[in-house]
Amino acid sequence: MTKRVLLAAIAALAALVPALAIAPAASAATGTVSNGIAWTAKPDAGPSNPMTNQEYCTLGVVGTDHLGNKIAISAAHCVSAAAGGATEFPDGATVYRFGSTGTGSPIGTIAYRNPLIDYVVIELNPDAVLSSNGPEARIDSVGPSHPDGMLCKAGVRTGRTCGAIYGQEALRINSLATANGGDSGGPAFVNDTQLVGMTRGPFEFIDFSAVLDSIASQANPVGRGFAVTDN
Repeated sequence: MTKRVLLAAIAALAALVPALAIAPAASAATGTVSNGIAWTAKPDAGPSNPMTNQEYCTLGVVGTDHLGNKIAISAAHCVSAAAGGATEFPDGATVYRFGSTGTGSPIGTIAYRNPLIDYVVIELNPDAVLSSNGPEARIDSVGPSHPDGMLCKAGVRTGRTCGAIYGQEALRINSLATANGGDSGGPAFVNDTQLVGMTRGPFEFIDFSAVLDSIASQANPVGRGFAVTDN
């Protein structure tokens, strides 16, 4: 090997080493994001305490839109006073994981919300690893727009509970499945894995078919064509 060829090989290796050093850290930064995990938009939310701190919610579902953006959907009142929440967070605000010690690492940003229907679209970080397997349930598809029978919900505060569906309006599903503060925005599902709604309050769930119809009519293309991840 000539000296010129050897120098060229060393230069190529030197250029490659920084990329190899950076890539693994970038791909692992956000980690796995699934339905049923706790999240907050408050950068300094304190440790979880059901009696004094409910500044967190539960992710309803994760998937991708028609542009390939990684998306999560939950309840708007988690970030909107207009939807009945405690604090108004602007579009573009950072969304974080929430754990036993309070606010954790960032997972994405608020794209937009609809206070009337009560949903928020979160654009997740591009390196997020989507999973349909949440802590309490697997959510891998969308169920019927007018479900009947038993409905189950998954939430960070009270876990998985189920109850009979006893009513449905244009934007809401009513079920005897129980919920409490911190469960808001979490998945409500039938047939074990089919999403039909998200928790709004005790015995009240946001109709997910209304959410999808609203997203399809938004001027903002983020979220349009949403498909639940089945990974």
